[in-house]
Formats: sequence, structure tokens, C-alpha cells
Amino acid sequence: MLCFLNFSVMIAYEVINLKSTADRIKEAMDVRNMKQADIIEKTGINKGALSSYISGKYEPKQTNTYKLAKALNVDVAWLMGLDVPMEPSSTTTAAELSSKLRKDAQAQRLLQYFYELSDINKDRIMDIMEALSEKEEG
Repeated sequence: MLCFLNFSVMIAYEVINLKSTADRIKEAMDVRNMKQADIIEKTGINKGALSSYISGKYEPKQTNTYKLAKALNVDVAWLMGLDVPMEPSSTTTAAELSSKLRKDAQAQRLLQYFYELSDINKDRIMDIMEALSEKEEG
């Protein structure tokens, strides 16, 4: 009975979890044109751990899964292999953002400056903005 239950759980897992985290990391790296060094720099995950995730030897813990998803700009559930869109879900639609942007000169200037920054500085600005947003919410 226990053997049958384990087999059923394995089948259910395979149906729900379509791809491995390792496959998804590789796919996202390819789509985003990123190298392991880029991910290491953005996440702080050490090279050995990242290599073991990419090879499929180990699964990343929750914290590192989140860091990887953020660095790769993908949905966490997608990274874990679930059948959801790759792009991270957003609560604000593109149409809503576009409408707000047309009405806000300060936001237009901010966006213009943002596009002139290097990728590293864009990441720094995003981290600062997220921290400020969390402070205002809390």
C-alpha cells in the first residue's frame, strides 16, 4: 500500500511539475542571455551552489529560489517547474502604467534617466525603489 501511495505521489508530482528547476534556470539564462557570473553577482549565491542547481544535483532552498527568480526576472512558480507563464506576474497592467505615465511628467523624467543607466545601476535603482516602497507600506 505504501509503495502504491509513493508511486501515485510521484505521478502527481510529474504531472504538476512539468520541468525541473535546473531546466528552467538554464532556459531563463538562455532567454535572458545571462551567464553564471551574472547570476552570482545579482544573487550572492556562490558558484558551487549555482552549478549544483543548474546541473540538477541539488534543488535551491526557498530563499535562493526567490533570488534566482528575481535575478532572472521570471515567475517563482515557473522557475520551480510549474505550468505558469515565465514572466513574473504583475498587479499593474501595461495599459494602466502607460496611462499613468502619460499624465505624470516626473515619472516620464524618471523613466528617461532610468533608460540611460547601465544594467548594474538599473539593478541598484530597483533595489533602492523596492526598499523605499517596503518602508512606506510598513
